[in-house]
Amino acid sequence: MAQSGCPTAGSQHVAAASVDERLEPSLRDGRLLRIAGIEPVRPTPANPDFATAAREALQRALAAGFDIIPLAGPDRWGRVPVFAFPPASTLPAPAPSLGAWLLAQGYGRFMPEPAAAVCRVDFLAAEAKARTAQRGLWHDPYYAVIAATDRQAFADKTATNVIVEGQITDVDRRPKRLYLLFGPRDSDGFAVTIVQRDVKIFERAGFDFHALIGRRIRVRGLLDMRFGPQVEVSEPDAIEIVSQPETSPGAGQHVEAKAADPSEKPQ
Repeated sequence: MAQSGCPTAGSQHVAAASVDERLEPSLRDGRLLRIAGIEPVRPTPANPDFATAAREALQRALAAGFDIIPLAGPDRWGRVPVFAFPPASTLPAPAPSLGAWLLAQGYGRFMPEPAAAVCRVDFLAAEAKARTAQRGLWHDPYYAVIAATDRQAFADKTATNVIVEGQITDVDRRPKRLYLLFGPRDSDGFAVTIVQRDVKIFERAGFDFHALIGRRIRVRGLLDMRFGPQVEVSEPDAIEIVSQPETSPGAGQHVEAKAADPSEKPQ
């Protein structure tokens, strides 16, 4: 869902002591930071130095100090999620925040999470520019957006974070999960799954699941192949609507809750 209000300046000035290959700055005061909304680039077979190049670029950007907005307390790994704002003169191109700059350079992908929700629109726009320009990770086929019908691509990405795009053909509501289907219910086609306890979160964010039938969406998350290719999402920001319905809403029908098999796999 569209949101605005992404901050453009920090509230604390800090100095970095180092940056690791997860693009997490360690500060001279001992704090470890995590830049909210960013999934850092990882090495690939064709580009084993991706993470090193991104880390070195970030170290240069932070060399003169930078400003932050802490968004929450430390997580279980001791990392404080922040929005960060280095001096504009240290960046090779203007950007409203360090997160947007990393995405625009192709040093990472947008990671949906509550802490970064206010910057979703800005971050997705920065990522889209890098993808269009084939900049950074986007020039590597490993990071390509996967078509929902590309079974071979799924086989190669099991248990990794992926971005999948396709047209929703139906909605299947079960006792434990809701499924957004990208093919016939009796196939092993791709599906987006939402556990029932999270469905209300999506509805409060404005999602009308039945109205999604016929639309193309882009979804991001961890690929699970145990019951056919699926991505489970718990954050509304994990789903990006990229087109209006390509068929009339009546082409698919909402499926009411029914008895589930042990895996709750759509049938």
